Amino acid sequence: MRLPALAGKLLSQPQLWSNAPGSASQIACAAHFSSSVAAQALSLNLVRQGGQLNTEGVGTPSAGPTLGSGVPAATFVSPSPEPEYEAMPRLLVFGGSGFVGSRVVEEATEIGLPVVSLSRNGCPPHLGSQSWAQSVEWIKADVFNPSSWQDLLPGSIGLVTCLGAFGSNDFMLKMNGTANVNIVEAASAAGVPRMAFISIHDYSLPDFVLSGYFRGKRSAEAALQQRFPESGVSLRPSFIHGTRQVGSIGLPLSAIGSPLSKALELVPAKSLAGIPLMGAGFVPPVSVKAVAKAAVAAATDPAVPAGVMDVWTIKQDYER
Repeated sequence: MRLPALAGKLLSQPQLWSNAPGSASQIACAAHFSSSVAAQALSLNLVRQGGQLNTEGVGTPSAGPTLGSGVPAATFVSPSPEPEYEAMPRLLVFGGSGFVGSRVVEEATEIGLPVVSLSRNGCPPHLGSQSWAQSVEWIKADVFNPSSWQDLLPGSIGLVTCLGAFGSNDFMLKMNGTANVNIVEAASAAGVPRMAFISIHDYSLPDFVLSGYFRGKRSAEAALQQRFPESGVSLRPSFIHGTRQVGSIGLPLSAIGSPLSKALELVPAKSLAGIPLMGAGFVPPVSVKAVAKAAVAAATDPAVPAGVMDVWTIKQDYER
């Protein structure tokens, strides 16, 4: 039962508490609830109920029905227009149901941050039984329909966007570029203080190779740098390994990524990675957990420098 409904039931049915030990103090506390409870309650669902407590008679027993011991009754009323409550600090994660996004959400909840995940599908079925997932607000939203998510931006402590996709060049440009640029612009306009974007390592590949994918990522990076020059971070991981869920099957990408990462520690990989074309083979894989940690830090910690965070920084600072 939601908190407003529970409070209303207790106040309207004194038989539920009249014989309970310590009921006098409970009654007094209930009567002194006010509309600020919505801003203080640790539940986004409560904030959105749109109801408030009418406590105008508190301290004046003659101003309405009382609760047995002279304490005026508090009653719920439907406000018109709907009251405006102070938004609770929270981290927003776009693409929070995906491979990287779900780990970003998990990492944020593990350090105690309230999290709102926005994606097409809401909570992934394979995560429904996870205890940390129960504390997340999973919202289905269309990134190209700002009315489905822009009201969540004000009051956020930070934002991470993990949006990205493969397909035709036009589709990749739209999903990796336009979608993320739209989020950057909206977040800036709403006053979101920090933002992190999951981009991709610059492999210096020929322009015809996945051009829509790389062009899209770079256009989003440029927008982030322009709108968040002091607090925007573009993460550039390489191959991200971990367990990737595909339907009901978990693909153990770490079976490839982890040994390869260890092997590249034996050679000057960073120097060799600068070789045209061949250098791509020396860019070390990075764990999805490290990327998630880096993204949460970038979106919430002012100590993280703005700009580009390359794969070597991610591994050095967040993988060990």
